[in-house]
Formats: sequence, C-alpha cells, structure tokens
Amino acid sequence: MARKRSVSPTKAGPQATSGAQALALDANPAWLNAIRKNLVSWYQNHQRDLPWRADHDPYRILVSEMMLVQTTVAAVIPYFARFMARFPTVQDLASAPAADVLKAWEGLGYYRRARLLHAAAQAVVERHGGQFPRSRAELEALPGIGRYIAGAVASFAFDLPEAILEANTQRLLARLIAWPGELGKTPTQKRLWSVAEALVPDKQPGDFNQALMDLGATICLPRNPLCLLCPLAEQCEARQQGLQQTLPLKAARQAPLVSREVGVLAVRQNQLLLARRSPGQLWEEFWEIPTMHESGADPAGRVRLDGSEGDLIQAVRLATGLTITPGNALREFKYSVTRHAVTLQVVSGAVVKGVVEPGPGYAELRWVNLDDVVTFTLSAVNRQVLAWLQKDEAWRNLPPGEEPQARPKSRKKTSS
Repeated sequence: MARKRSVSPTKAGPQATSGAQALALDANPAWLNAIRKNLVSWYQNHQRDLPWRADHDPYRILVSEMMLVQTTVAAVIPYFARFMARFPTVQDLASAPAADVLKAWEGLGYYRRARLLHAAAQAVVERHGGQFPRSRAELEALPGIGRYIAGAVASFAFDLPEAILEANTQRLLARLIAWPGELGKTPTQKRLWSVAEALVPDKQPGDFNQALMDLGATICLPRNPLCLLCPLAEQCEARQQGLQQTLPLKAARQAPLVSREVGVLAVRQNQLLLARRSPGQLWEEFWEIPTMHESGADPAGRVRLDGSEGDLIQAVRLATGLTITPGNALREFKYSVTRHAVTLQVVSGAVVKGVVEPGPGYAELRWVNLDDVVTFTLSAVNRQVLAWLQKDEAWRNLPPGEEPQARPKSRKKTSS
C-alpha cells in the first residue's frame, strides 16, 4: 500500500520532496531494506545478458565501463567484442602502440577515453605487475579512473561494497528520493552519492549495483518511465507524488558553438593527401584531409581562413608546404564535437608546386592510395568523406596538378 504524503498543492502542481525530507530517507532502515530486497528479486529474473558480465575479470569490466561513458549499451557491444579480440589482456593493451588502440576504438567517439584506458592498462602493468588493485583508492589512482568506474570495478570484479553513480542510476536515485535540485549541480551529486552509499549492501554488492543500472536502463527511463513494471514503485517518492515525469530536473542546454571548416581534397595519381594531427590537439594522432578553420570557435587550433580564395592558398601552403589552385566546392559535411556544431566544406585543390612539409597543427603528411585510407585512424567526419569518395568516382578526374618536388637534401658548407 502506498504511503501518504503531506504535499501542499500549488497552481504549478505537486512539489518535490524538500531537501530535509529527502535527507531522512536513506536513514530509514525499512526503506533501505525494501529497496534491496525488491531490486535483487527483480534482477534475478530480468538482468541483461551482457558480454562483460560473463566473468568477473576486472580488465574486461574496465574496458566496458570506459566504453559505456556517454555511449549506449547497444552501440558498445560490437566494439567491445572487436576490442577484446584485438587486446585480450591488459598486457596486450599496455604494450600496443597508441595508434593501434585508437584504430580499434575508431567510430566509438570520445577518443580521450581510449587514451586514458591505454594509460590505465600501462599503469596496471608498470605499477601492479599486471594485476588490478582491489581497493577503490588504488583504482582511482589509475589514469582516467574516477569514483564511478573505480566503484564499478571494485564491486563487479571483487564484490566489494562500493557505491556507483552513473547516468541511469543517478536518474533512478533522484526519483527515489524526489530530489528537487538539478542533476548537474554539486549539491545534487553529493546527495545522490550519499544515497548510493547507504543503499549498497555488504552482501553481493556487485549484483545490487548491476541491478540498479539495469533498472535505470530498462524501466526508470528518461521519458515515460515504466512505473507499473517497477519493483521499487512503492518506495519511489517521485511516483508517490506524481513527479516521475518531471524529475530529475536538468539544466537547460547551452546553444552549440557554430563553426565552419574547409578541407582540401588534393589528388595525385589516384592518391589523396592525408595529414596527421600533432600531439596535444583534440584529434591527436588522427588523420584527415588537410583542413583549415574558417569561422566560429575552433576546438582544434588549426590554421584560420578569412573566406577568400587567396587566403585558402596561403593557408594550405602554411599547413602542407604545397601551393594549390582551389577548385569547386564539392560537398558539405556536418558533425558535432564537444559543444561545437561544425560544417566541413570539401573543395578540390590542384597541386601546382611545393615540397610536402607539415605545418602548424600537423605532425605528418602522406600521399595515400584510396584503398589504403581505411587502414588509417580517421575522425568520424573524415570517415564520411572517405565513404563518399568510395561511392563517387568523380574525384579521380580532378585536376592532378604537377608532381610535388622531393625535399632537397641539405648540403654541407665548404670553405672556399
């Protein structure tokens, strides 16, 4: 039977539980025990069959959790299988070149995760002899491992009573206590972590945390939660107050920063000119067609354009060492990265003269056969460009220009 709530109605409708009321909930043993009992019972019959749950290997768990940050389970599953086939052990990942790791991650996005995962694997091998540390504090000391992932590895792999809080569970917990604050605010995060810590049991904490995640992912949905199927409906304050559709509160999204880029499709004997980004940039170690920034906030710090043809010629010369004759605008591609909404305009560029030499923003330039481009690690938008080139053979008829000169060898000075 649902508990009665003394809620004062207003013109705006029912109000969320006050902070003081919410603070008292996780101190209520009956409330805590009911959640644990009902959730574990539900999980026994409804748990998801996920490949990283096949065992308690901390390495597999770490890979899956890093992949799942801001990415859906459905999207991660095929990438996880390929990644584990390529790097089956933490030693395999630790010893792999960074370029190979990024290539295996290609298409999953948020590539900083791949770099941090690589660094964490190296730390496990170098600091711990290839054995994962068991304590949350030692796990958090690994590169890129925060409180949530440390708790996930500790509880899923070692069955330690460590709390977790991620996208699905923070939404679920905010509804359970009808928390009135915005999710992204520091007081809210502190409060939800305290609830998670109070809820996690000493017995089978890993299963309990997995159950919380599964319930949030399949029942306590962001929109139109399936409350009639929820095993915690009786314990849910938002449900009792009719606020399950409005909680948790989210901050208004900021407008994206609009940016424009120009990418040059330089062709030489059925080869494309590709450029590799310099270390320290957003797309570090990734390859792309030489690209200049035209307008808006530049997330990559590349050569800027003023929009004129002359400026493009100068910018390409600065970035690649080549002088080109700009051709037609061939196609536009739109993509998003962090807070930027970017339009990439691809133009043809006939090479006139010059020596191939990477300029600011690039570590290397290389002429590449189209069939070989797929072996390079490309950003998402450059994979779109590649797919277009593979379907549309017209690019092969672009003016090839002259053969670029080889870099002259330096000569030793001789005294006369």
